[in-house]
Amino acid sequence: MAGKPFAVGRGTWWRIGLPLVAAGLLVVHLAWENGPRREAAAVSRPGECGKGAARQAGEPGVSREMTVGSYGTDNLPRMQGKPTFKVRLTVSPGPDRHALTLRTPLTGAVTVQVHAGRGGGLLAGARGLTARVDEPMYEAGTAPSAAGTVRVAEGDFLHLVVELPDAAVCPGVAMGDLVSRDPGGNDAADLTVVTVVLVDRASGVRMEAQTGVV
Repeated sequence: MAGKPFAVGRGTWWRIGLPLVAAGLLVVHLAWENGPRREAAAVSRPGECGKGAARQAGEPGVSREMTVGSYGTDNLPRMQGKPTFKVRLTVSPGPDRHALTLRTPLTGAVTVQVHAGRGGGLLAGARGLTARVDEPMYEAGTAPSAAGTVRVAEGDFLHLVVELPDAAVCPGVAMGDLVSRDPGGNDAADLTVVTVVLVDRASGVRMEAQTGVV
């Protein structure tokens, strides 16, 4: 006599399905925790909107081993027309030529402030940002690992990129304003002033850079 065909009961489905659902929720939670949305929620704005003068270039605290290579808005990564603001940094051993050892990515290590030109107030800012290896700045196959430890010796340059989250922009300010309040002008004094502070506590490294005319 043939036995009954095997069938999974409702109770069995619960025992199998619940762990799978829990595992799926854990993956989503980790992706949220480590993704850009989590970083945007974790940052806070250094300074009050519309107030506070930018540091003058050359004042104490500006490090010669880090420079702002470029900054500006970019809407290509999201492909939805919504611009993002990125700051690209170049790190080198500096005038003392001592090699630097940094971890990548530099999670929560960066503070960015954007002030209006001609001594204007704060347009945007955030602390707790992450600097990542700027892979497009390297030739194919030469970029350092995105995660690990990078040693920057004499003659080497480490290229990093930092993205400013939407929440960092002050009320009433558009992403395009972070480049210039007068995009049609040719006066460098109209350009915004971008100040970046990078602190890698694990390596004991602190660097600061600024661009613009104050």
